[in-house]
Amino acid sequence: MRNLICLVMVINLLLICMPGKSYAYATDSQSEMEWEYLTPIDNDRDVTTLSLNILKKIPAKKSNFSSYRGITITRPRGEISLNGETRDSSAVGIGPVYMIRYEPFQSGRMAFSLDMSGGLLLYDKKFPAGGRNYNFMWRIGPQLIYKIGENYSVNIGYKLMHVSNGGTIFGKGHNPSYDAKGFSLGILTHF
Repeated sequence: MRNLICLVMVINLLLICMPGKSYAYATDSQSEMEWEYLTPIDNDRDVTTLSLNILKKIPAKKSNFSSYRGITITRPRGEISLNGETRDSSAVGIGPVYMIRYEPFQSGRMAFSLDMSGGLLLYDKKFPAGGRNYNFMWRIGPQLIYKIGENYSVNIGYKLMHVSNGGTIFGKGHNPSYDAKGFSLGILTHF
């Protein structure tokens, strides 16, 4: 099973890095770097999460929807209560992420969007405590986008996150999921 997960991760990483079409001719190529600071929703999860998302827009026709692919590096720190005992749940995770952005409102330098992203993350140890070394991470939230100049924008947003290994979906395993909320700050570049 571990070899299969490693193979899937390598294939995803290659697909993220490989362009769908040449970016040499893209007039609206966009890259985004976003920091998130998220705090727990549940009382038995005292874990804060700091994440860095590095995203590249996938070229597509102009519309209110756009998609991005990239990588997430995450550092959850803290502890959880599991079966009546407190356990350390600090780890470092990395994995591919895909994001869909719906941008229904745009006026001058301001825009509003709704971002939805998901990815598979591998951690350096089991996260949360009692879980697995891999998890699926889902995030959703609104963004306020302000265009600073011709080539730069700043995004400020609010995110809800769910981290889960899906262990109980197949009828076996343990799934100590983790939910969080918090703010994000991103810089979008056009080149």
